[in-house]
Parts: sequence; C-alpha cells; structure tokens
Amino acid sequence: MDLFYWLAGIFIVILVGYGVVYYLNRKQANRIKEIDDKKHKMMAIPVADNLYTLKNLNLTGQTKRTYESWQATWQTITRFQYPEIEAALVSAEQSIQQYNFIKAKQAIENAEKLIQETETSVIKVNKALEKLLESAQENRKELEENQERYNKIRKQLLAHSFTFGPAVETLEKNLNYMELDFTKFNSLTNEGDHMEAKEVLDRIGQDLTVMEEVVEKIPELNKQIKEEYEEQIADLREGYQRLITENYVFDNVNIPEKIVEIEDILKEAKDSIALADIGEARKKMDKAERAIENTYIIMEKEMDAKDFVDRHQSNLSRKMEHVMQSNRYVLLEIDRVSQNFFLNHNELGRSQEYEEQLLAENEALRYHDKLLEEHQISYSATKARYEKMTQKLSQIDKEQSELVAKLSNLKNREKDAKDAVDLFEMDMRNMKRTLEKQHLPGLTPAYLDLFFAVSQRIEEISAKLNRVKIDMEEIENLVVMCEEDIQLLDKRTEEILDQANMTESLIQYANRYRDNPEVEAATREALDLFQNAYDYENAMNVMKNILNKVEPGASKKVEDNYLEDKNRRSFTPQQSTK
Repeated sequence: MDLFYWLAGIFIVILVGYGVVYYLNRKQANRIKEIDDKKHKMMAIPVADNLYTLKNLNLTGQTKRTYESWQATWQTITRFQYPEIEAALVSAEQSIQQYNFIKAKQAIENAEKLIQETETSVIKVNKALEKLLESAQENRKELEENQERYNKIRKQLLAHSFTFGPAVETLEKNLNYMELDFTKFNSLTNEGDHMEAKEVLDRIGQDLTVMEEVVEKIPELNKQIKEEYEEQIADLREGYQRLITENYVFDNVNIPEKIVEIEDILKEAKDSIALADIGEARKKMDKAERAIENTYIIMEKEMDAKDFVDRHQSNLSRKMEHVMQSNRYVLLEIDRVSQNFFLNHNELGRSQEYEEQLLAENEALRYHDKLLEEHQISYSATKARYEKMTQKLSQIDKEQSELVAKLSNLKNREKDAKDAVDLFEMDMRNMKRTLEKQHLPGLTPAYLDLFFAVSQRIEEISAKLNRVKIDMEEIENLVVMCEEDIQLLDKRTEEILDQANMTESLIQYANRYRDNPEVEAATREALDLFQNAYDYENAMNVMKNILNKVEPGASKKVEDNYLEDKNRRSFTPQQSTK
C-alpha cells in the first residue's frame, strides 16, 4: 500500500513538472511569434521602394546629399540590425527546444529591445524619404502661391503707380530680383535639388511678405505727407506771415528756419520712401510731426500771451498807481503817528524801500509798454514780466496793509495800557483798604517793600503814558511785569489776612486750656510774634502746634471753621446783589 502511494506521488510530480514546462514553452514561443510579426511588419515599411523611386529622380545638390545620407542609414539597418534581430530570435528558439528557459527569456528581451530601436530608426528613415518625395510637389504648390502674390503686387504697381511716387523704381527693381529667384528655383527643381529649391522658395516668400507690407504702407505714407504734413507746413507759413503782419515778435526763435528744417526732414522721409525703407521713413515723419507740433506751440503761446497782455495791461497800470498811492499814504501815516509814538521796526525805512521798488517797477512797466508799442518785444516775454510785476505789487500791497494796521492799532494799545493802569491803581487801593479794615498791628518790611515797588511801577507806567511821544513796546512790557507783581502782591495780602485771622481764632480756641502752663506760654509767644514782629505765619504755627498737642486735630477743626466762615462772607455780597 505504501508503495502505491509513493508511486502515485511520483506520478503527480512528473505530471506537474511536465505542465510547467509546457506552459513556459508555449508562453515564450508566443512571445517569439509576436516579435517575429513585428519584424515582418517593420520590414514591410516601403523604405526600399522610396529609395528606388528617389534614385530614379536624378537628384542633385543638397537633395542628393540628403538622399545618400538616409540611404547609408538604411544600409546599416539592413546589414547589421536586421541580422542581429534574426540571430536573437534563433537563439531564443534553440534555448526553448533545450528547455533552457532563462537563456530563452534573455534572448527574447534582447530581441524586443533590438526590434524597438530598429523600428524607430526605420520609421525615421521612411518619413525623411517621404518628405523628400513630397518636397517637389509641396514646392510646386508653394511656387504657385508665391507667383500669385507676385503677380498681385505687379498689377498693383501698374494700376496705381502714381500713389507710389519715386518708390516705383525701387519696387520694380525688387520685383526683378524676385524674378531671378524664381528662375533659380526652376533651375534647381529641374536639376533635382528640391531642398535647395525650397530654401530659395522660402526666401521668395519672405521677400514677398516685406514687399506686400511696403506696397501697402507707401501710398499711406505719401498721402500723409501730402495731405497732413505739407498742409500743416503751409498753414504754419501762412499763420506766421499773418502774425508778423499783426506785429507779433518771436524772441530767440526763428520760425521760418524751423519751417525749412521741417521741410528738410520731410524730404529725407520722401527719400527713404523712394528707397522703400518705410521704417526709416516713419522715424523721419515722426520727427517732422514733433517739430510741427513744437512750432504750433510756440506760435499759440504768443497768441495766448497777447490775449493775456491785452486783458492785464490797463489793470496792471491801475494796480501800480494804486500801490504807489497807498505807499504815499503809508509815509504820511508814519510821519503823523511818529509824532506821538516811537516806531521801533524801521517802518519808515521799509516804506522808503517800497517807494524805491515801486518807482523801479513803474519805470520797468513804462519801458516794457514802450517796447511793446514799438513791437520790439514778444508778448510771451511781456506776459512773464507782467506776472512777475503783479506778484511783486501784491506782496508790497499786503505788507503795506499790515503796516497801516499796526500803525492804526497803536492808539488802541495806548488805551489798553491806560485802562490797565486804572485797574492796577484800583487793585492797590482795594488791597490797602482791606488791610486797614483788618486793624493789623503792622506789616513786615518785605511786604511793604513789594507794595511800594508795585506802586512805583504803576506811577512809572503812568508817567511814560503822559509823555508827548511814547514807546508802546516799553510800556506794554512794564504792564506785563506790573500784572505779575500785582498778582503776587494780591496773593501775599490774602495770605497775611488768613494767617492773622487764623492766629486770632486759634488763640480764642486756646482759652479753654488757659490753666495749661504750656498753652499759656505758647499764647504769650504767639502774641509777641503777632504784635511786635508782625510774623503772622509763625504766630499761627505756634498756636497750631500747642493745640494739636493738647487736643489732636484741634487746629484742623479751627481752620475748617475759619474757611467756612470766610467763604460764607465772600458769598453773602453776591446774594445781596442778586
């Protein structure tokens, strides 16, 4: 029984092995057949037929050289690459018969690679040969198109020669050169050099493209020169003569020379057109256009300037007279005001300087008007001078107005200073009356010095104001200083009154501690400072310190009560007034 199973196993292994061998054999045989089919299909490409056909066309020149190059490539393929493919296929078949499948696979892969490379080369060679075969037919078709374009240009030149002017000769010459190229093309085609013939044909096509553009543009350029530029030149010349007749003057510009220069530029443009050089002609025409435009601008500028001068000439004369009259008034006003006031900012010198400037400007205006009347100066130069004069007169007029306003304001400033002195004197009387009503034992020397110094300054201001001729800047400076001193004096007066009243209130509050020896001693000290030294501040501080010692916060309580009472007293008169 064991022997039976053993034999059966061996049989199955043999059967499977046979099946694998059969499968590999069939698979690789099929791949070889596919490669062989590709080979036959590739070999069916009619390269040899095309080479034969081209050989019988009697090729020459560049076409023949190209043909021979591809023929050599084809011979390399047939002599070497085809045999290599065949050898690879034979090697693969032999390996299969010997059941050497690995070697067979390598041979098949090599054959596939060779087939792919060779097929690419064969297709490339065949396309190149077909192109050579087609070149003659394509050249013929392109020749017909170029001849049709050529004939169209020739007819256009014959039918419209007058629109091309002198350029006809150049265009005819270019067409004759093209005829030589047509002849050369036919010669190369008859000789079988279709590739070089194609190069000649391409050159003819390029020349025709240029020629078509030239034939289209030249009539347009001639028309533009005749109907636009030459008419503008005539208009410029006519306009210039009209302006000269109307006595216009052109400073540093020679219009006739400019017109001649434009005509010379247009002549150069015409010469370029005659040579069929439309690019250069266009550049010259653009240059002429800019020159024409600039000449128009110059002439229009003079016409605009004349309108300006006509509108402003009389106005400027009136403005000149007005400003000169104003300056005479300023001089009189300075003379009048200087009788009573010192003028510290060279007002007289400035007005005299204005007078000199105005006389010079007026003389220049008369001179320019004379030149204008005698037609010796351009309107544009006169306009520039008028604008500059107007600006100068406006500036002087503005400064004159400011100066007159300052002179007129001196009286107001004098009145303000006198009003300030009256207020100062009233403030001093009020402060003196308040101190007297307080019945103080006396005042410190420092306070008295300040009081009398302020009084003397007020008297000084009053004395300066009563002079025949006063210096308002000096007086106003003294007024400012006096205002500051009175503010300080008023503040110091209020402090003295507060300190004296607070001291009295503190002493009254301290009476409830009269049995306290320290309070009694402090009270005597404070009274001495109050009545003998007039040092109300230190007297107040002595009482504050002793009260806070025997009753913390007592001085704050007294001070609050005092301030409340003070505010009430200040408020009461306002209520009664209401």
